[in-house]
Amino acid sequence: MHIAKTSGVVVAVAAALVLLPNLGGPPLWDDDEPRNAACSLAMYAGGDWIVPTFNGRLRVEKPVLVNWLHLAGFSVCGTNEWGARLPSALLTLATCLLVWRIGSDLFGAAAGRWGGVVMGTCLWTGIAGRACTPDAPLGFCATLALWLFVRGTGRRDGPVGLSRAAAIAVGAACGLAILAKGPVGLVLPLAAFLLFASWQGAVDPGRTGPLRLLAAFRAGWRGIHATTICLAACIVAAPWYAAVTLRTDGQWLREFLLVHNAGRFAAPMEGHSGSMFVYYPLVMLVGMFPWSSAAALIGHHALRGLGADDGGIRSGSRLLLAWLAAWVIPFSLAATKLPGYVWPAYPAIAVLTGWFIAAWIARPSATIDAWMRAAWCFLAAAGLAIGVVLPFVARRHAPGLEWLGIVGVVPVAGAMLAWACQSLRSRIAASATLATTACLTVGLIVSLAPEALGRRGGPRSLLQLAAANAECRPVTIGAYRTPPSIAFYGGRLATDGRVAELLTPADVATFLEANPGAPLVVDDRFQTQLAPILTPAYRVSGVTTSLPESRRLLLLEPDRGPQTGPLAAVDSPLRR
Repeated sequence: MHIAKTSGVVVAVAAALVLLPNLGGPPLWDDDEPRNAACSLAMYAGGDWIVPTFNGRLRVEKPVLVNWLHLAGFSVCGTNEWGARLPSALLTLATCLLVWRIGSDLFGAAAGRWGGVVMGTCLWTGIAGRACTPDAPLGFCATLALWLFVRGTGRRDGPVGLSRAAAIAVGAACGLAILAKGPVGLVLPLAAFLLFASWQGAVDPGRTGPLRLLAAFRAGWRGIHATTICLAACIVAAPWYAAVTLRTDGQWLREFLLVHNAGRFAAPMEGHSGSMFVYYPLVMLVGMFPWSSAAALIGHHALRGLGADDGGIRSGSRLLLAWLAAWVIPFSLAATKLPGYVWPAYPAIAVLTGWFIAAWIARPSATIDAWMRAAWCFLAAAGLAIGVVLPFVARRHAPGLEWLGIVGVVPVAGAMLAWACQSLRSRIAASATLATTACLTVGLIVSLAPEALGRRGGPRSLLQLAAANAECRPVTIGAYRTPPSIAFYGGRLATDGRVAELLTPADVATFLEANPGAPLVVDDRFQTQLAPILTPAYRVSGVTTSLPESRRLLLLEPDRGPQTGPLAAVDSPLRR
């Protein structure tokens, strides 16, 4: 199948316009971004690429692949936001290109091109693809495994046959996914492939009898060389897991598997929970915005593909629905829920969306046209909601940023133009208008809103003040009950690459005895606990609000003379 090279350029440009503008402008957002970046900063400073630590403590929440990627980013861009986020953005762009190829292999070049654009311009790609978290590496590795599987099986109906070489390649991609996020990097892709292979075998007319499902599963296991996939994944992932287990006497592996895998599945952690039936459908509707304005049509088209006359269409629909189910169902059953958990399912949704758009353009239907007009209405309503909600939220949490609501004009204008194009029977122009609307809306939201909030303060600005007061010399910084971002921004200034984490007033007293006159960053809610400990020379030299939790943070330093600027007038008992 010939795939026009220009399609890849279109997909890459659309994704880049969402992922790259102002990528390093906004500060790191608590809690996940600075935790990951601070762990990578410790590796970068100490040269230990095996044991992940956060501010001097063992970090057991995530495997190491994201930190290795940060090290590459730091080497190129420096130990800053660009260095931390660029690997995620580039991997996400590559994921969009893989979606293009998957769609092209399954449903044709037009479906692939539209699918890649959908993936690159949906809202969650703009959010997670610009964050220095493990979500982007996992999404890339899982999508790579899916593409290798598609290439290895071919576009054909009937029992699945994957060559051993293709199985090794799929397993290697899953091994990288294990290094990105843990066992889910192998278990869920393998579950998707087995579900698809069993489904293909179960509907085979040549297989009958009451045990045909069991026989189909056994044939599917052999057909995809599941054992080979598992072995290849283990060969890739096992060296690091073995090394970190030996270096930590088993503590890292034990806590990672029991607490942050089994524990998160069994009980809600850190307050992250939700409905088993509603949470992820709503998350994906929001995450796929603005393409989800046609969600009902996309779902109906995907289900119709299961009964298509073309065997390749049937098998492609089954594979993508199996992939979607393998990611959504287990995480829906898990007690702990977060929006990013199901991001690896988005490539399947994007391909199905691109396939629907290509089919609507190629085979017009009066019924679909009528429903598409409803989709344009939903898109316009979403734009109006953005125009109302963003100013309201800004007024409550960031007064002065109400102007962000103007972004809502883009979906409204896009919906009106798409309606007009469809009325002129130019469905390709209407679809292109939707793509342009998606690119502009998501690009503006993710590049402008975080930057505008970041300019209003945050831990980065507070630590920049500390650096200026220390005349950019390395300092020893204490942090009392502060968010993780203090560890990253403070670690860049500290003499040993980390801040002193202080949990009790006694810890603060011990720290100041060992480091007289050292600056302290304190959560405003606990500042009165320190008043009896600090010498009269200590003053509030800076104040800011953390993002996105809106925690008020104070920078306490010995008085070094008159202060200037609005931060000198902080209303604090310590100043009185």
